[in-house]
Amino acid sequence: MSPSAIATVRVQAFPGQATALGDYLGELLEQVRLQPGCQSGELTPLDATHWQLQTCWASRAELEAHLSGAKAQQWLSRLGCGDLALGLEFESRNID
Repeated sequence: MSPSAIATVRVQAFPGQATALGDYLGELLEQVRLQPGCQSGELTPLDATHWQLQTCWASRAELEAHLSGAKAQQWLSRLGCGDLALGLEFESRNID
């Protein structure tokens, strides 16, 4: 089954935290892959301080349910204003 929605998160690490951020994102990806509707996910280093996490979802509704859940909000909060990352960019799109 091909995905109906793709979510992409790009994160910039604090200086000296790129490895720790990559480790955190790897653990996060393992948990996201277990969420209902998540079909796949990939973590890619973009350069020495930037990472990209991309996930594919069976439906837009399942992606939105994931994003509105407490776990996702906790993860995004840590990335957005935590001690590992300077910030993040998020985008999602439908595949139709």
